Amino acid sequence: MTVNDIGKIALSVAVTQLLADLLSRKLVFNKDAYKQTVATFQRVKDKHDKTAAALDAKKLLYAQQQKDPSAGGKKSSQQISKKSLEKDEKRLKFESDELTAQAAEVARRHTSSNLYSVVAFLILYRVLATEYSGKIVALLPFEPFHLLQKIMTFRGLAGAAGVSTSTEFHFKWVKAVAAEVGGESITKPLAPLSPEVTHACQACAFAFIYFLCNMSVKVIVGMIFGVKPPPGADEGVGTLMQAPQSKKMMENFGVDPDHLKNM
Repeated sequence: MTVNDIGKIALSVAVTQLLADLLSRKLVFNKDAYKQTVATFQRVKDKHDKTAAALDAKKLLYAQQQKDPSAGGKKSSQQISKKSLEKDEKRLKFESDELTAQAAEVARRHTSSNLYSVVAFLILYRVLATEYSGKIVALLPFEPFHLLQKIMTFRGLAGAAGVSTSTEFHFKWVKAVAAEVGGESITKPLAPLSPEVTHACQACAFAFIYFLCNMSVKVIVGMIFGVKPPPGADEGVGTLMQAPQSKKMMENFGVDPDHLKNM
């Protein structure tokens, strides 16, 4: 197993994510526009939470008065009427719409910052894929299933077997095994890598290691150096979909936004 190659790929992913996070901080999160957006969202959220708590208390007192009208007195009953509750519920609904709109604005700025990461990793993949084309990066202790072999573990290993595509690599190995020739045409070029190589299915291309690094190293670095959206605006695309404008657009296309949220 080429530990140096795996370490190089993991380090490349970590550095790329770090640079993307630092660039996002400089161009998005340290700007006054983002700070004002977060401050506005927090102010609207506090106002909404305060209104919701007051309405819940009012509903509880109103329910007690309905059960025992003499407990609250006539004056108290007039102060907490059904009409007053309906007015407060409308106010809460308006504040909820305002809150979702502000949350969507915060999520939109975070989504736009992710574009830097996407572009950076597209460039990194192209560079590393060119460098490791036809090169075995690691040995697997298991035999991947057919689809995984074609799209990841055999991807780019065509040159190691004298063929032009990863699909040809896969089927050449299968044909060699099926013909009971020992798979020498595939195994022999791999043998200098390690004496443990007995089957071509052990060969692992760059794509699989790159995928694992993206699922682990990239996530860890992002958690440490990335900027997280405030609570209430941290559902990503889900937050954007709950904005009033997004709901209205989906309804125009005949899509139920509440149904999508519950999926």
